[in-house]
Amino acid sequence: MAAAVGAMLAGTGQVLPAHAQIGQTATMTAGPVAGAPVPAPPRGVGFPHSMYAANVPLRIYVLGRLTLDFKGGINLTSKTVSQGQVVFEVDGFRMEADTSPSTPNSGMLISLTSNDTPAPPSVLKSNGAGGSEMLIHLNLNLEIIDKATGEMVQLLHTEDPAKYATLRAADVKTFPLDNQRLTLEEPISFLAEDGQAAGELERFDAIANHSTQQ
Repeated sequence: MAAAVGAMLAGTGQVLPAHAQIGQTATMTAGPVAGAPVPAPPRGVGFPHSMYAANVPLRIYVLGRLTLDFKGGINLTSKTVSQGQVVFEVDGFRMEADTSPSTPNSGMLISLTSNDTPAPPSVLKSNGAGGSEMLIHLNLNLEIIDKATGEMVQLLHTEDPAKYATLRAADVKTFPLDNQRLTLEEPISFLAEDGQAAGELERFDAIANHSTQQ
């Protein structure tokens, strides 16, 4: 795909590796969604979005309680339009934070990435009050990388397929998203590779914007 979530970090001084680059740019052609004011995008097209989440409270047992600013993006591909809703596939999600941004050779990089564990389809649908809402469902990995060595210190994952993360946009005015707030519906837990509890994402409030960067 031509566009990249890595490119969504342009201007932030952070560039994601090639394997994390995802998404393609598209021009939307409008079509009606029954019962919702937001036009439906064309099917089978990827819409990359940049995302920024400030002051995210994250508890990682090996590091303690942190408050971090995450930057990155998500790619949403429209799959079907039916019964007043648009179903999307998450083709990639990656958000990255630096525990010590003022010191390039010390501290950790914390990455939240989507994994291959199935989650319910993400949807844009009527909110029942004459508007639209969007629900984005994700199973996540949490990577802890030592900045000095580039080595992964720990890899965590969401608790089980039934306890995925849901980002909700309560009042969507347009799609692709434009200055849209997305909030984590409830805290999610992370497990270590041995199955032991290892962390918790307590809150995640992000702003998403359609990205046309290549």
